[in-house]
Amino acid sequence: MDFFYVFLNIWPSEKTALLIERIEQIFIKENVSFEMKSEYDSWDKLDIEKISVDTGIKDFAQNHDYYLYGTPKKS
Repeated sequence: MDFFYVFLNIWPSEKTALLIERIEQIFIKENVSFEMKSEYDSWDKLDIEKISVDTGIKDFAQNHDYYLYGTPKKS
């Protein structure tokens, strides 16, 4: 059995450390394999389709410097 859990920064670090230590002890005693991450990486849950914006500009990726900073267009 595998157990994966990401601990968010919702408790003080001392309380979280005690909780992690207790969970590790239980899993070791029960011979359960586990992996714990020390940080939550918000990039793991990023859904680019939800946050993207349709600008209507067809060449935006190629000429973003032109649209953002006014440099000459590349094509």
